[in-house]
Amino acid sequence: MIEVAMLRNASDRLAAAAGGCRSNYERCRLDRDFNEWMYRTVLASLAAFAVLAACAAAYLIGSGQDALSLTLVPASGLAAALLVFYARACSVKSMKDYRGALIDASLVHVVGFMLTMAESNVPLNKMFENISNLGGVYGEDIALEAAYILSLVEEDGMDVVSALRVAQSTSPSAAWQELLIGMAEVYGSGGSLNEYLKGKYQAFTDRKRLDVKKYNDSVQGLSSVYLSIVGIASIFISLINLVFNMAGWLSSDSFVWLDALVVVPLGSFIVVYMMKASDPEA
Repeated sequence: MIEVAMLRNASDRLAAAAGGCRSNYERCRLDRDFNEWMYRTVLASLAAFAVLAACAAAYLIGSGQDALSLTLVPASGLAAALLVFYARACSVKSMKDYRGALIDASLVHVVGFMLTMAESNVPLNKMFENISNLGGVYGEDIALEAAYILSLVEEDGMDVVSALRVAQSTSPSAAWQELLIGMAEVYGSGGSLNEYLKGKYQAFTDRKRLDVKKYNDSVQGLSSVYLSIVGIASIFISLINLVFNMAGWLSSDSFVWLDALVVVPLGSFIVVYMMKASDPEA
């Protein structure tokens, strides 16, 4: 990649000012440095500016527009650059939120596993090492969080309590942050980690049970809405088609086909999407 010193300096200043985006980026646990990500984002935005501005200029000149219309060229390029920059920033926030949701979905199972290890007097470092090796069971995202804690201890030379505090401050999951803060306090004060994990496991289990109950209630409600709206709409459309045929205003079953090919599939898709979005395990 060809680096321009002025552009690099500008992207570094922009990265220093973008505190919220940096925070979201750190919670994604990506390998690339945030300043490098910002530099690539600036390059992509400038490329979008150049491409769209060139296309707009070529179109306006080719269509014989007056000189005043050429003022739209930089405006269109600027709009493209801002759109690319905003899309890149939104993708980072979306990834952070998605990672947090995945961690929350499997956290109760991880806490149960940690409780089992605590009852067997497994050291805290070994707990996170075991979790980091079980990404296929508990999810790669929570395994990555455990691996990050290990890297702070083994590579950066931190003690376990400090590593837990640093890891919780950059975690995408509020529930995981809550767990790590409590573990740091209990472990640092010499308290019973076993009792703490037992209490957290009960709390997360109750929360999961409540989420599942809410989901079941929403499924029942959506099912009733689906049967009431889509089912009744299908009957109503069929009756309209029959009346129109009897009156001679319609000679085919076009309304029935419209219902079968558009109304029912679209209604089913919306209901399934809403059910999947509210699933606590999604």
